[in-house]
Amino acid sequence: MLSSPSLGEKIRQQRKAQKLTQVQLAERCHISSSFLSQIERDRATPSVSTLHAMAKTLGVSAAAFFEEEEGGAEGAGRWEHEDGTRVVRFNHRKMLLYPGSDIRYELLTPDLQGDIQMMWVVIPPGTDTEEGPFAHTGESCSVILQGALEIGIGDERYALGPGDSIYHSNEIPRHCKNIGDTDVVLIVAKTPPVI
Repeated sequence: MLSSPSLGEKIRQQRKAQKLTQVQLAERCHISSSFLSQIERDRATPSVSTLHAMAKTLGVSAAAFFEEEEGGAEGAGRWEHEDGTRVVRFNHRKMLLYPGSDIRYELLTPDLQGDIQMMWVVIPPGTDTEEGPFAHTGESCSVILQGALEIGIGDERYALGPGDSIYHSNEIPRHCKNIGDTDVVLIVAKTPPVI
């Protein structure tokens, strides 16, 4: 069985498909070409905001970097009815794991082609979403299922626990951190879809 390409390989494939050099992509994403080279060789980890910048520059959704589950019945666990109803089995979700990060993002919607995106996110104790806040267009609503999460939105900080939810504009920079001693599990809904 063939292994799926790594994150670095996927970025390199997308860059080459767009006929961009490493220097051109790096300049457009405001990173050095040597850092991009390390990312493409899986020797460095892009931040979430850098990955978003790469996806935008390459003209793809960040979901293009998601791991695809292979094989299985009903389209690898995805089933579609003639009326458009689609089911994604829990063990066949598309998953995004950033190299060097323990945060796990699982897509609950079948893809990013609809008007809403839903994700299952697991953040280990002491883990930040990234080294700095990030922002993009749209809105989000999250509900905490387990654990203690601090969310910084702009200059405000909110401590959330099980059952708490938060709604906010994605255009305001935000940052999340697990402040407890167990995994934080949350469901996030975003519109428009973006990883």
